[in-house]
Amino acid sequence: MLDINISSKKYHDNKIIENLKLEVKKSEFISIIGPSGCGKTTLLNIISNIDKDYLGSVFFNKENIEDINIGIMFQDSRLIPWLTIFENIMLISKTKDEELILQSLIEVGLKEYINSYPKELSGGMQRRAALVRAFINKPDILLLDEPFISLDYPTAQALRSDFMKFYKKYKPTVVFITHDLKEAVSLSQRILFLDSKPMKIVLDYKNIDDYSSNLESLEIEKIKDKILKNHPNILSGSII
Repeated sequence: MLDINISSKKYHDNKIIENLKLEVKKSEFISIIGPSGCGKTTLLNIISNIDKDYLGSVFFNKENIEDINIGIMFQDSRLIPWLTIFENIMLISKTKDEELILQSLIEVGLKEYINSYPKELSGGMQRRAALVRAFINKPDILLLDEPFISLDYPTAQALRSDFMKFYKKYKPTVVFITHDLKEAVSLSQRILFLDSKPMKIVLDYKNIDDYSSNLESLEIEKIKDKILKNHPNILSGSII
């Protein structure tokens, strides 16, 4: 279980997070939605152990987060431009298992581009390589900061589908930041809606049905519409 207990996180005199308690079950996939500036990325930085300037604790299965195997996907690929796609993955691989890297790249449709450089790939292909990089060390926790943003719809959907195949294969605990409610409904088991000043959870929505194998299900739109009907201001952080 991912156990987050942040009593205080400040930037200068501004309270970003205060008295936030959150538990995420092992292998659970949660999405986080909240208005810009509410501290979503700050929360990811704390979980990833990048940001240590806070009061509180983060544990995974009762171990300090700094000892946990964590993967991250960002809003862009962040591939090293002077390395090939294969070399980018090999660089961060802990096992240096060439066969696993090759097979993973093949699984996301990059067989013909293994020895290509990032600039030779489209944005969608670069994001596929980043997906492989995020999973290559079989992380216990995977943190996602809007990794499908800025892609056209068909490319984003294909990447989401590939992501879910890897998720089901390796079963990490996933914390996913998104502004897209439909995306959150289609992928995650829980959706946490946040407000800011300081950050607080205003709604913890349990997503009962699993649509990850059918991302085009008409039910996804219906659930999205139902949430917005019951809570019309929820995307701006208000439960009223």
